[in-house]
Amino acid sequence: MFPASSKFIRLCVICLVILAPGLCYPDVSSASELVLERIDITGNDKTRAVTILQELPFREGDLVTEEMLEQAAQPIKDLGLFEEVGVKNTVSPDGGYIVEITVKEKHFNFILPKLNRNGDGDITTGLVWKSDNLFGLNQQSKFTVAYRKFDDADEEDETQIKWEYTYPRIVNTPYSFSMVALDEETRLEETIDQQTGEYDRKRTLLRFLVGRWFNKSGPSQGLNLQIGPLFEKYDHELISGDGGLLPDVTINGIAAKLDIYKVHDKLLSRSGRHIRYQLTVSDEVTGSDIDFHRHFFFYRKYMPVGDIEHQNLNLQFRLGYISESILGPPQFKIGGSRGIRGYDRDAIEGNVFAIFNVEYLRPIFNRETLRGGVDLRHGRRLGGTR
Repeated sequence: MFPASSKFIRLCVICLVILAPGLCYPDVSSASELVLERIDITGNDKTRAVTILQELPFREGDLVTEEMLEQAAQPIKDLGLFEEVGVKNTVSPDGGYIVEITVKEKHFNFILPKLNRNGDGDITTGLVWKSDNLFGLNQQSKFTVAYRKFDDADEEDETQIKWEYTYPRIVNTPYSFSMVALDEETRLEETIDQQTGEYDRKRTLLRFLVGRWFNKSGPSQGLNLQIGPLFEKYDHELISGDGGLLPDVTINGIAAKLDIYKVHDKLLSRSGRHIRYQLTVSDEVTGSDIDFHRHFFFYRKYMPVGDIEHQNLNLQFRLGYISESILGPPQFKIGGSRGIRGYDRDAIEGNVFAIFNVEYLRPIFNRETLRGGVDLRHGRRLGGTR
């Protein structure tokens, strides 16, 4: 039986309350406070100064301590835009602080061929165009064109065009914005009650999210709430066999995400926590063909271990629930390379699932850029037919 959605929501809230403590930057105080007279930035050839300045927990004219200035480097590193960040402060003749920030930028634009064979035997080819710092404002864009040939699956092949855009903090505001546009065509075989049909599926998705950081200024860390419209459409064309097994569905819904984010970038590894609860609601009132609510929760923790740089123990817990499957068959498949490895991708299906995994990573051959690791996963489906 499926759990009541209210119980699921209460479980997610309890997890947030238990796991969220300590997600704010520490408040540092000192007896020797001086006025911050000036902030100078060098090395930001493409990154606008405002992108860096808005991440700092202080502004010119504020009373600051030396300890506060020593913390300035990490929020800049957390942008993920720089290979190196240096912060130096001096006392001016007028008795105030002058802060000098030096950065070395990463490469921001990539056009990369895509060739991958996953653990299930699927082969993906394509092209990815990725820009990580559009207009010097930390806007992120990723455009993907890919073809995937499935191995031993209900799907035969899939063609996908996808554009993802994110603006984590709109300049000098507490707001964020993101969007996803997807056009996907899949050839697949569906079997229900001894009836089998081959179909071409066309899926279209468009989602916009406007968010707000609860800290109005300073580092883009802590609590962020996002909400916006979702449009999704599935069209099925019968190629051969039995018809009527897969419906055409239009979804006009509302999507929302609540993030508690405190992750620190170490260039080649991470530390900190990321907690997310995501809700999608579809209703006939908004023009949808189907009523459902979908919940997704994850908790991730990145833990440096030992004295070796970039040696990490990472934990992740994922929980998902949908009140009604969109296309009929169970919504979630948690077998295969993306879920519980060692099981066929269709072996574990359901409308409720939970997965916990532990990952250990460490540099090998004394090279920080080359890491090996072990990944252990445990999962369970809590509803569905298999």
